[in-house]
Amino acid sequence: MPWMAVRTAREDDIPWLVGQEQRTDFAAFIHRWPAEQHVRNLDDADKLYLIGEDEAGERIAFAILGGLAATPGNIELVRMGVVHPGAGTGKPLLTAVIEMAFGSLGAKRLWLDVFDDNLRARRAYEAAGFRDDGAPRQAANKSDGTPGSLVIMSLMARDGTTRR
Repeated sequence: MPWMAVRTAREDDIPWLVGQEQRTDFAAFIHRWPAEQHVRNLDDADKLYLIGEDEAGERIAFAILGGLAATPGNIELVRMGVVHPGAGTGKPLLTAVIEMAFGSLGAKRLWLDVFDDNLRARRAYEAAGFRDDGAPRQAANKSDGTPGSLVIMSLMARDGTTRR
């Protein structure tokens, strides 16, 4: 598994993050937000932006968490992406997100939604312990405007308070 340091995002990370969201290979799987929305979200107590960096300090992954203030204990993995899909960089970021959610953030449940045809992401989430909670059909539009069905997945704290 590649080494990764995970840090809180800064405003100067936003252009890079927007560039990642705009990638054509992510178009079918990640909703795109304008830079202004990301900047606002950085100051939102309900959101947490994380950046994964390699040994050289290069950004290689990102994750956005939500529900930190609005739904304490029930945290959403809103979005996650890696620069090189399939290269193993998603696993250390997902591991860090899970540890943070059930550790310092005090989650009882970490959940996400993923398009049903995003098989790579679904396999990664399942390998990390997430389980299928249901599949709302055509519940969200993809970036190209076509309807997409979602799969809701979640991971529960092992003892009701922590996953450690």
